[in-house]
Amino acid sequence: MKYIGRIISFPIGLVLIAVGIIIFVIVNRTIQDEFKKAAVVIPDNGADEIVDPWIRFIGNEGDPNNIRTYTFMAYNLTNPAETMQGALPKYQEVGPYSYNYIYERMNANLYDDDEKLSFKLWKRYYPMVADGFRDPTKDTIYHFNLAYAGAVQNVGGELALSVGLTAAAMGQIIAGLTDSSFKLKVQFVATPKIIGGAFSNLLPAGQPNACQAWANDPSIPFSVKAITGNSSTVDASQCLALFTQSNKFSLTDPTIPGVYALSPNTVKTALLATPYGLTSEQADLIIKYQQGMATNFVPNYLVSSFPECAVPTTCSNNPLYFGLLQWAKYPSLLNQSVFDIPGSGVPAVPEFGMYTMSNLTLAKAGSLFLNTSAINLITPTSIGTILTLGQKLAIDPTSVPSSYYAPFSLQEFAAIAKYTGYVMAAFVDGDIIKNQIFANYQGGPITKHTVHDFLFNSTDPLLKLIYPNTPSAWVSSPLDNIQDQKTANATLHTDEIYTGVGDIDLVSSPITFEGEEKLNYNKKIQVSGSFAEQLPPSYLSKDTDAPVNIFTDEFARSLSFKKEVGGNFGGIPYYRYRINESNWEVNPDFYQTIPYLLNLTSIKGGAPAYLSRPRLKGIDVGYYYKAGITNLINDDEDLDVFADYEPRSGKAIHGRYSLQVNTYIQGTDGKNSTIYNKYSAFRADVVHPMFWGVNIIAATQDQVDILTKAYKVDSFRYAITVILIVVGGFLSLISGGLFVLDKMIDL
Repeated sequence: MKYIGRIISFPIGLVLIAVGIIIFVIVNRTIQDEFKKAAVVIPDNGADEIVDPWIRFIGNEGDPNNIRTYTFMAYNLTNPAETMQGALPKYQEVGPYSYNYIYERMNANLYDDDEKLSFKLWKRYYPMVADGFRDPTKDTIYHFNLAYAGAVQNVGGELALSVGLTAAAMGQIIAGLTDSSFKLKVQFVATPKIIGGAFSNLLPAGQPNACQAWANDPSIPFSVKAITGNSSTVDASQCLALFTQSNKFSLTDPTIPGVYALSPNTVKTALLATPYGLTSEQADLIIKYQQGMATNFVPNYLVSSFPECAVPTTCSNNPLYFGLLQWAKYPSLLNQSVFDIPGSGVPAVPEFGMYTMSNLTLAKAGSLFLNTSAINLITPTSIGTILTLGQKLAIDPTSVPSSYYAPFSLQEFAAIAKYTGYVMAAFVDGDIIKNQIFANYQGGPITKHTVHDFLFNSTDPLLKLIYPNTPSAWVSSPLDNIQDQKTANATLHTDEIYTGVGDIDLVSSPITFEGEEKLNYNKKIQVSGSFAEQLPPSYLSKDTDAPVNIFTDEFARSLSFKKEVGGNFGGIPYYRYRINESNWEVNPDFYQTIPYLLNLTSIKGGAPAYLSRPRLKGIDVGYYYKAGITNLINDDEDLDVFADYEPRSGKAIHGRYSLQVNTYIQGTDGKNSTIYNKYSAFRADVVHPMFWGVNIIAATQDQVDILTKAYKVDSFRYAITVILIVVGGFLSLISGGLFVLDKMIDL
């Protein structure tokens, strides 16, 4: 009987061991499967809530954890005027400024059997201005302007920028003179003078027969009869009153000629109220006469003095010729500059003929405004050619073959070169740059804004000139802060990620960045890497030394991370990862020439943006001296990027985003920049710090609690497994040993 008990105890022990192993494997596999399900980025991933503490569709409108706090520090330039003229900058760190940061995935769309997700990531920031917080909407700083720097760098320098602006100014000048509004302006300005002059030349002023001839003689081209087809009943006294310049609403009153055409009803009321004694019918006829004179007689009269307009309508009905007669002739069409017309809006005399006191034929003048002409005034390349050849010819008229400036004569080309330099000086340097861009630090290389506007809400006057019809292109602030969904929907890029369906190791990994699958650095770099807040589940638990590569929108590249320490956050074990130092090294593929300074210029449309660690940590100390921030050299506050990953779920349960945005002026140390070469004179090889920001992420207590439950389940599984294996092993060993011992005794 004792043998039977021992024989039974042995297999029972084996069964207990087997059950323990089965429980260990099945529960472990179940938890792993649940963690994988919980990571999948689809609305219904099938995960049990025990291991699915994060919202299943990351970043959607219902995510209760999509509000975070971003803290910014800005750098204020304390010597802007001196810095722009070649002195080293002196920056001071100001802040902190705290913001609520909200992110949301819009227009989410699953495709390829739910393996991929497209969306627009909408971020917005709201300043926290309660007691105890500095107010970024009131604090004002001077800072480097990336928008201006990008424009200057893209064209090759400030001198090239001035050439481009000169070409644009030329285009605006001729556009203004050939627009229909110019003809209307000419009619308004010239009509009172021409009517008055013609009447005074008709007969000695003040004679009654002059009025009679003006009123009813069809042989006189400017008579009421000739212009309107109707006879006039205006008597001599009324006629003389209408030709007295000092009388309001007279035909020769130079102050209001346009209202006859633009506001005839208003004019009629005014005419009837004058002491002229006009009837309603007479007032209607006077208005009709004034309109007819302005529309037909005056334009033809003006152009008829030019030999090229022998048939007046060929010029008066051609907007280009009509404008060129004002621009290219001396005397001009109006015999005065449009600059002298009140409300013209031009900063100086815009006419070539008036400025140079010379003439061009209409054909030659017209060719100057065709971008297909070798010599033209509307392309930067040709403007540069004109200025260069003009300088050479001024020194030696025989130094340039005439074919280089054909079809113009030497004298004509010299006048064109003189005029081009004048427009650059008067319209570009003296008005656009001085009054529209650089004035009061509203634009240019150094600008002045509140901290909030600097970060999120600034526009640039130069960009407004370059893209007059595209307001979205005027933005110069380094961070997007779109406040309304309609604008966000219209302007944000659509990006794509893997959901984890089909291949859990790709979960949340990016497919595109700003709509592109490859990054435009010195060579095309494929978008790749894990999502910073979600590594593949079990990736680190299978191999604690596995390489971690993270793609972040902020850095616009994939960064390798290294494991630093392990720890415990709210009862949950984690591994802490930081950015590898190798990411900060010189790298020609990414245009990186200075350690710890990441070049984003090619990614930011030519704007020279450079990323660093906060307070330029790691960079050569010489750049601290050249930026005037030597007080930060020994700063030891830990502000670096890190992520604490729970190894089995792959979740970042704690972490920090941080980076600093700077610009860097390339060139030789101690020399002035070759880019800032006309309107400013910045020192080269200088880093200009702009701002840095820190965003702490941490699992909520609910998330910690639910992950802790998963660990408790796992601990229970482990305990049960150990108990079963120990008990089963004890039973098997004891029963087996006793059975053997009994057999030996029996022997």
